[in-house]
Amino acid sequence: MQTVSIDVGDDGTLSAVLRGELDFTQAARIVAAMEAAIDDCRPDSVRVDLAEVTFLDSSGIGALVRAMKAADQVNASFVVERPTLVVFDQLNTAGLVDVFGLRRA
Repeated sequence: MQTVSIDVGDDGTLSAVLRGELDFTQAARIVAAMEAAIDDCRPDSVRVDLAEVTFLDSSGIGALVRAMKAADQVNASFVVERPTLVVFDQLNTAGLVDVFGLRRA
């Protein structure tokens, strides 16, 4: 199973689907893939789907923040979508729910 899948739509949206455990063993791979895709494609918006993420630690959160910063560098909007309840709670604890464009449950 791939940890990250990235697709760019005709509308200029870069969509990333993250899967599995987003921890220190996966963070560098996610950051590298996201930063390269954003730099290469220079999308209008970046959407990150977390529906298949089963675990998120501070390294995973850091990877999301770095992806958000990469999107900001190319003036792309950045939104996180469909986190599981556990992942939402982690993002809420980190103070990133509003920053990532999530609605409170």
